[in-house]
Amino acid sequence: MIWKRQIPILIVAVVGAITLFGWFIDQPNIQSFVDDDATQWYDILASFAIILGALNLMKLQIQKVARKKKGWPYSLIAIGGFIFAITAGFIVKGVDDSVAVWGAHVTTEGTVFKWMFDYMFTPMSATMFSLLAFFVASASYRAFRIRNFEATLLLVAGIIIMIGRVPIGSLISSWFVMYILVLALGIYVNFWKKNKMITFGVVGIGLAIVTIAGMMTGWPLDKPGVFYLPVIQEWIYYYPNVAGARAIMIGIGLGIFATSIRYILGIEKSYIGE
Repeated sequence: MIWKRQIPILIVAVVGAITLFGWFIDQPNIQSFVDDDATQWYDILASFAIILGALNLMKLQIQKVARKKKGWPYSLIAIGGFIFAITAGFIVKGVDDSVAVWGAHVTTEGTVFKWMFDYMFTPMSATMFSLLAFFVASASYRAFRIRNFEATLLLVAGIIIMIGRVPIGSLISSWFVMYILVLALGIYVNFWKKNKMITFGVVGIGLAIVTIAGMMTGWPLDKPGVFYLPVIQEWIYYYPNVAGARAIMIGIGLGIFATSIRYILGIEKSYIGE
């Protein structure tokens, strides 16, 4: 029991503590371990994990074919593709050593592995990503439905980004955007005051102000810049978007740190099956 429970927990705790706190300790031996040794250990363990994962995948696919479970022909294709990839990667190069040595053959034109990558893997990957586009469109439709203020803000920002980053966005006058904003303000006032006279008054005054300002300035396409779609989308992309992305990364970092502490202290034991 000690080899299956206490020893793995001890190894994870010691190595995890050294690797985590090694970034904050200015000691050459510890820095060398964190920068070189720990990375190499990770690569070696990850390689063996990939081998075990591939063998387990083949085991499940072979069992599925042997028992003729639902979808077993697809499992047969998966087994054939796995065998072909292993053969092209480790057994048959398809060219002489003068053209490509082992290792370099995976990126050399004319080899079996390169042919498989260019004419089988790449088209199938593109097909999968193309299918994902339909799921993304469906998810976007559900996310952009106006249900509350946050969903409305997401919808408006998404529309501005999509239109502002295509050529047609630069052809939309900032004055047209101002007219749209005046109408949106009228809708808000109507929901707020429930009074048609006030609503018509706000909309009328707003349209008059925009029209007079446009006539006085000559209706320039990109002036005032604060209402020009390419300018608005650039601001959204570089400020709120970057701030949100950084907040997410900070949250991920805190989550990783908390999980690491749980592993080091032996609280998290899922890696030993508990």
